[in-house]
Amino acid sequence: MQIRPVPGQAFSPELSVQCSRRLSDTRLYPLGSKFLLSAKLTDRLGGTPFLYAYHGDPDVVLSEKQTRAFLAEFKRGRI
Repeated sequence: MQIRPVPGQAFSPELSVQCSRRLSDTRLYPLGSKFLLSAKLTDRLGGTPFLYAYHGDPDVVLSEKQTRAFLAEFKRGRI
C-alpha cells in the first residue's frame, strides 16, 4: 500500500509521500482513505523528489465530500 497525492492538486499522483506508518495501517484506515497532510516537497540531497509529512502530526481523515470540497477550493485559489 502506498500513500499518494490525490489527482487534481498541485502535486502529481505519481509522487511518493513519506509520512507516518500508521496511515498505512489497514486495521485503522481502510484502503482508499484520504488524509489531509501538511507536507513539503524535498529531494533529500539531490535524490528523487518526494513529499514529506511529519509523523507526529495528527491524522486528519477526509470523507469523499470533504475531499471534493478541498479540491474545489484549491482550484479556485490557483492563479
